[in-house]
Amino acid sequence: MIDRLKIFRMLFPADFVLFDHNPEQMRVKRQQAGNGRAAASSSANAGPSVGGGSAGTLGAIFHGTDPLEVTINKARLIGPECKPMCDNLMSWLSPVSGLFGAVAVAIGLPASEPPDLVVQWGPPSAGFMITAVMTKVDITYQRIAPSGIPVHALVNLTLKEIKSPLSLTNPTSGGRPGRNRHVVTSDETLTSIATAAFGSPDSWRAVAEVNGIDDPASIEPGDVVYLPAPEELVEMARARR
Repeated sequence: MIDRLKIFRMLFPADFVLFDHNPEQMRVKRQQAGNGRAAASSSANAGPSVGGGSAGTLGAIFHGTDPLEVTINKARLIGPECKPMCDNLMSWLSPVSGLFGAVAVAIGLPASEPPDLVVQWGPPSAGFMITAVMTKVDITYQRIAPSGIPVHALVNLTLKEIKSPLSLTNPTSGGRPGRNRHVVTSDETLTSIATAAFGSPDSWRAVAEVNGIDDPASIEPGDVVYLPAPEELVEMARARR
């Protein structure tokens, strides 16, 4: 599970930015194509619950709507890698930049558009995972060391979704087909949910794995968890042997 926001170049995963502190807010917006009327818009304040199931998976391709716009507010980069990471973010606004841009040209990839990026935060089944291009980068260097090296940056980003196999997940299905969506009630635990769904309390581990839950006691009323399909449960059991 990616518990910190990570953005990387699709064809070159070694070209990435991993934030030290998650955004204070992530806003997503989609409009009906052509007429400007809003079809879907939401925002999530960053915190333990954002990547834990209630936010839903982003990146579905809705026919008749414009691409998703993602705005990331107040993500932080801290330490000696702060400036190189910020330079990476800036470079992704350009069609061709740096060593990876040169490699892309050399192998015949299109160089007329900014690079395709993967935005990932939390488990794909219940967090955020889309492919997008960077459209705006706003960086404020909060602290600069006596040597002149920035060591703390506050970052705001805007990205626009692109069509990709990674963006085919239905945001209400929990990722893989066959999964069921379950809203936690006040008297439920992960064990009781698993027992009711699969007849075995031991199945809570599979439910936790699907939802990226590290602490089974952390779920709260109103949280959304996704229940694996029976055949997926069998596959997961075999994989653990």
